[in-house]
Amino acid sequence: MIFLTRTTLNKAIASSFLFFVSSSYALGHVEQVTSKEAAPVALDKETVSKESVDKEPVIKKSAARIEISIEDDSESCNSSEESSSVESIPYPEECDEDGEEEVIDFRLGNNSRDGFFLGFSAISSVGDDFSLPDVDDDEATFDIDIAYRIQLASLFLESPGLSSRRIHGMYSLPAWGLNFYDDDDWSFDLFYQYSTRGSKGLEGIQLRNEDERAGLRISGYLENSQLQFIYSPVSRNGEGSDGIEASLSYGYSGQLRNWTYYADVGMQYRSKEVTPYHGYGYGELPSDIDDGTRAGLSYNVKVGLEYPLTTDWVFSSFVAYHALSDRSISYRQAYNQGNIEGLLTDNVEDGYRAGLSLSYVF
Repeated sequence: MIFLTRTTLNKAIASSFLFFVSSSYALGHVEQVTSKEAAPVALDKETVSKESVDKEPVIKKSAARIEISIEDDSESCNSSEESSSVESIPYPEECDEDGEEEVIDFRLGNNSRDGFFLGFSAISSVGDDFSLPDVDDDEATFDIDIAYRIQLASLFLESPGLSSRRIHGMYSLPAWGLNFYDDDDWSFDLFYQYSTRGSKGLEGIQLRNEDERAGLRISGYLENSQLQFIYSPVSRNGEGSDGIEASLSYGYSGQLRNWTYYADVGMQYRSKEVTPYHGYGYGELPSDIDDGTRAGLSYNVKVGLEYPLTTDWVFSSFVAYHALSDRSISYRQAYNQGNIEGLLTDNVEDGYRAGLSLSYVF
């Protein structure tokens, strides 16, 4: 028989008890884990970002847009600088190189002046009428004026009038041509006149040429003003030299409540080869008159007021002044000196017209 001491016996009992408890706890824990699903493990944002670098993002593509299910710091054409989170972006082909959405321009020729203008005016005016030799009266006249401009693919057909002064300027005449350059401020036209008649209401103080002319017109549309230069070295006359006709004009307009006020000034040059409209026939130009450049200069001034009655109807008033060139004065005097009766005298050097108009603009 083996005898154990009290100390040895106590150690054995304690070891057996600990082994039994630990075994029971481990067995119960394993059964609990296997009987239930594993709980999700929460990861911080930095851990997700590092693990998602090497993985492709999940992309859902619809018919019109792309949706990205992860955050991205890259910018797109619709992204805001304040937020780097992107929920949706347009397809890349909808954006241009500058990050702006592409706008398709359907204008034929991509010319901002392509379009249509039409205005009807009823004009009552009074003043001088020296459009023909030996004519100088101040009777009142009533006219119906149609002003228009049609432009398509930079080709235009136009007829200036009082209602289209902001488009055509002071010295433009009925013409067709090509608007070969256009931007926000400047327009360049090649034109050919199909008539030498001036604007209704002002014909009495606008001297006509006998032949239609062609040339270059440059128009500058500045803030509240228009600057225009016309140069014409070509005409239809069959007498050799075509001569030169050129003009420079400036117009300014302002607003005072519902009233629009404007003022136009200009000067025009005609060389001696430019044949004036004879009407009944001009006499021969005297050989002793001055043929210099200043002899061919004439001057014009026009001021007016406009008031819109509705979006389409406009009431206006105007006063216009024209100073004849020395060459035009000599022509008129030569005609009257050759008159058969010899009773007519022509001392006209300048003149004016004033009037009222009612216009309907489409």
